[in-house]
Amino acid sequence: MREIICPLDGRPCEKDCPDRYRDQPEGGCWITTAQELGAQVIILDEASGTVGCIFHPKQGKEA
Repeated sequence: MREIICPLDGRPCEKDCPDRYRDQPEGGCWITTAQELGAQVIILDEASGTVGCIFHPKQGKEA
């Protein structure tokens, strides 16, 4: 089982994280899923825990 790393703090997913998927023993949440799908995760307000995800087209790829 692979260990999922939190994009917010760079550490393994915590078992008590409120965003953690409950049905996946290896952890993960909507933030890790967005990152796996290619989103750039940014912290908008560290005090409140507000984060955002930006999806952008791959650079150098012609349409």
